[in-house]
Amino acid sequence: MKIFLITDIHYGENTNYSRIGGLDYVNSFGGLFQQFFPHLLSEMEQADLVMNLGDFIHDENAEKDVETYTNALSFFLTKTPTKHVLGNHDVRNISREKWIELVGADNSYYSFDLGGFHHVVLDGNRTEPRGPLYIDEEQMKWLEEDLAKTTLKAIIYCHFPMDNQNMDNNYYFKEHPETASLGNKVYVRTILRKSGKVLAVFSGHTHFFSQQTIDNIIYCTIPSFSENNGNHEPNGQYAIASIEGEKVDIEIKKSDRN
Repeated sequence: MKIFLITDIHYGENTNYSRIGGLDYVNSFGGLFQQFFPHLLSEMEQADLVMNLGDFIHDENAEKDVETYTNALSFFLTKTPTKHVLGNHDVRNISREKWIELVGADNSYYSFDLGGFHHVVLDGNRTEPRGPLYIDEEQMKWLEEDLAKTTLKAIIYCHFPMDNQNMDNNYYFKEHPETASLGNKVYVRTILRKSGKVLAVFSGHTHFFSQQTIDNIIYCTIPSFSENNGNHEPNGQYAIASIEGEKVDIEIKKSDRN
């Protein structure tokens, strides 16, 4: 099975964190996504599944975000099944219920079978008294029960990483490490480990590639598509995961512009 993975497009206005990189440094080039898309389309249509891992848009306000998200979705109308993961920027101004309606899902977390594998999409954008970015208790119970029911090997998707990445070299998250990964990731990983069925977990959010293996499960962060490549241009990176049996191969690729 081939899975096309893309994340953190931040479609819309380009984002400049001037306090970090200076006035001339644009961190995210979401406004240029449409220049890359024709090169992505053929790759998407050769895959068995397209997964958008979240932070699909640059957030501005509720009305504009609905319009921007709707426009971004129009790029992903391919013959390949396409699923969406909820990111923090996606629901900064619009409700979770509206996001569910936009992507045509039944819930912000859900599962489905495709290509001989069980796929699980999680919503880590929950706030608890302990802090932000949690898989809430109801969802944890659902996850455990969902994995118990399937006889297939499973792939997990969540916008927020669940591994133990070091943020010391991340221009943003080194100052905000508490928002770099799931707050209860250890407990979520325990559920995944105990199931004995999970092959890999794919996420985005921190904008740069990382891959770790914990308890024989691959935890892979896909790089942001529109992150600055250091030369005032978008990286244009995405990934192809090829899965056969219990073997998972992950290739980070780079798109060209028109």
